[in-house]
Order: sequence, then structure tokens, then C-alpha cells
Amino acid sequence: MGGAIPRTGASLGGAPLSLSRTPPAALAEHIARFFVTVIERPTDALLDDFLLHENAYVRVPVVGAWETLIDDRWIGYEGPMLFGAQERRFPVRCRGPIVAAGFMIRPGAWFSFCDESADRMADRLAPIGGDWGAALRWATEDVYDHEQTFARLEQVVHERVIVRAIPTDSLSAAFERIARVDPVRPVAEIAAEFGMSGRRLDRAVRAHFGHLPKTVLRRSRFLDMAAVMRGLAVPTADELAELRFYDASHLNREFRQFVGMTPAQFRRSQTMLFTPGLEVRQQRKRVDLAPHVVAAPWRDEAGAGTPAASA
Repeated sequence: MGGAIPRTGASLGGAPLSLSRTPPAALAEHIARFFVTVIERPTDALLDDFLLHENAYVRVPVVGAWETLIDDRWIGYEGPMLFGAQERRFPVRCRGPIVAAGFMIRPGAWFSFCDESADRMADRLAPIGGDWGAALRWATEDVYDHEQTFARLEQVVHERVIVRAIPTDSLSAAFERIARVDPVRPVAEIAAEFGMSGRRLDRAVRAHFGHLPKTVLRRSRFLDMAAVMRGLAVPTADELAELRFYDASHLNREFRQFVGMTPAQFRRSQTMLFTPGLEVRQQRKRVDLAPHVVAAPWRDEAGAGTPAASA
């Protein structure tokens, strides 16, 4: 791993992971998961990788020099950032240690955090300034104290939700669950179940998820399969992930669409930025869909310097 030392967890295969946590009940309709990522690396080490998130994220890089590729140019960024949901690989690189914290936003709560429709932020990032940005910097000022960081993130998010006082969207919550547990369902069938036209469902999903319903479902299927390949499958939930693809050519097409690789290339790659985000997603699924499983079966709980993920 190029001198990387994971401090917030590692997989059984040694891949660095994040430490993540389920939100308290008061924020359960707004936040999918809080996370802290600490991966020690030499200050001059350059990591060129990508993100691919099905949810919008607020991420606060604390250490390291971060850049993202925009219009074929690497642009630096620092401080609190809002990342829209991503339809395909989102190039990011970091020089030095990888240290960040933040949270995954549930689609139904999108407007609790942003005034613009989610499709305006899809596949983009934007700096968070003002009082909200200052609060996020305060929450993550000692990111190595994980308990304090989680407590402060919960506090500033709760204050944000109270101030904006925007109800969550129940339709988005219902579609979110379908995408997570049954992503092979036809969009027309889902629209009929919701008692609305396909066009109306398109508009509603784009406003909260950032992309069309078909994209949301396809991406969920892809991420399920990527998790299986990374050894992050949730017991009982992801066992049939491969059967959701018609054949090898279908699987190859989806991998090229979402990450620009063949499945074989993906298996051989390290994806030190993508994998922790994927594991945060899988932790949420583990807690929600397989609560009888006490610990994530893919984490190396005995590894030195790698705290276990909490529920």
C-alpha cells in the first residue's frame, strides 16, 4: 500500500478503511452514516484515485493536499466540501496523509443541506463557507479524537436541520430503499407502485438523488458487485449480486461505464480512496439489512492501529 498505515480500520486483505457510525435516531431520516478516515502516508506520497458515491457527501479534508480533475485540469481544494452524487468515477488525488471526516446525506433530506436541486450538484463539488463551513471546521479540528469528532458532527448537523426546518421527502426514502434492496426492479413498475407517471418519478428522483431513477438503480447494482469483488459483501444481502448481470459482457459494460475499467482491472487495482467510501456504504447496509450480524465480517479487528467500526 505504498507505506500507508491505516488508523481507522483495515480489511482482512489489508486495504485501509474508514471508521463509520450510524446516526442517532433524531438524524436517521437525514444522515445515512458519519465517517472518519485516517490513513498515514509519507508527506510527499501522491495518490491518484477516484470517488464514486451514490449519496451526496459532506467531506472535510483535514490533512493532505487535495485536488480534483475539472475540465482536464487538476484543481486544488481544502476545507468543507459538498460532493454531489456521482454517475461515474470522480477523479481525486491527494499528496500526503489521507485524513478527513464527514457524513453521507440521505436523498430525502437533500434540501436540509442545499438550496439547489440535487441534479445541479451531481458529479460536482462545492466549497462550504460561512457559518456552516465554520461549524464543520470546528467539528473536525481534532479529527484524531474520533469520539469528539463524531459528537461534534452530530451536533452541527442537528443544528443545521433545526434551523432549516425542511421536512424530509417520504417518496425519496421509499425509492432509496428499493434501490438498496431490489435494484433490478423496472422503473415503470416502481412508478406504478407510487401511483405516478414515469416523468413525475424522474423529476422527483433527479431533484433529490441527482440522477435519473434508472441510473440510481444501475449504480446500486454496480456498487453491490464492486463490494463483492472487494470482499465487502453483506451476508444475505449481496450473495446474489453477480446474478443481477445478464452475462460477462453486461458486467464488463457496467464496470467500464461507472469506473472506466474492466472487472479484471478493478480486481487488480487498489482504489485507496474509493474503497473506504464503498465500505461506509456497506456498513450502512449491514446495520440496516443484516442487524443480526454483530461485526462486519470483512474487517481485520485484530490489526494494529485499526479500531473497529462501530454500529
